[in-house]
Amino acid sequence: MKTTDTVTYDASAAIVLANKAQAALAGASDFVIDSPTMFELASDDLKQVKALQKEVEEKRTSITGPLNQAVKAVNDLFRPPKDYLDRAEVTLKRAIVGWTTEQERIAAEARRKAEAEARAERERLAAIEREQAEAARRAQEEAQAAAAAGDQEAAAAAMAAAQAAEEQAAVAAMTAQVVTVAPAVEAPAKVTGITGRVTYSAEVTNLELLVKAVAQGLAPIECLQADTKFLGAQARAFKKAGELFPGVMAVAERSIAARAA
Repeated sequence: MKTTDTVTYDASAAIVLANKAQAALAGASDFVIDSPTMFELASDDLKQVKALQKEVEEKRTSITGPLNQAVKAVNDLFRPPKDYLDRAEVTLKRAIVGWTTEQERIAAEARRKAEAEARAERERLAAIEREQAEAARRAQEEAQAAAAAGDQEAAAAAMAAAQAAEEQAAVAAMTAQVVTVAPAVEAPAKVTGITGRVTYSAEVTNLELLVKAVAQGLAPIECLQADTKFLGAQARAFKKAGELFPGVMAVAERSIAARAA
């Protein structure tokens, strides 16, 4: 089904209004209020300006109204499929993030376990190295004592035992150096066109502590932002120009309200 609609408008009204508006601006620019009479004339011109503004707005909305309705109709037409697809995207992303997070948790746990096992193995080998080094030291002392006593056979046996212990200590030391700290853990599968990223944001959990940190120079002043909406409401409530709070000034600005003639 095709739906076709055409919006037409007359641009001549805009040209006429532009000339009137330009003349109104020229008149306002030349105005000098120096007497009650000129004040009244300026007030009359202001009312005429307001009337012309109203006319301009009516002409503008007579054109933009149908256009806005057409845009609304198009948005309403495509809102259901867009909403379904947005929800589908959120659902799938949530599932993918959940799976990825779980895989990262599993990998981290595997690394932790592997590192603990490697650490325990290194400690075991270090203990063996110390024991064998101590055994070699004792065997050397025994060999020296046997040699001093003239027992060459006992001295030779003790030296052989010392060499064997030194070799065992060396083997334990070399093995400890090549113990794997953490085996390679399989990373989550990657799919073309799908990339994951981690974004960070800040959440203020204690505003009072943050303010104190800024005051003490522990945090930059950019961490704080004045609530101009609240301060403006306070200024309107007090209705007095001058210092509103330390570092905050209430400013009074005079304005004129006018209705169309």
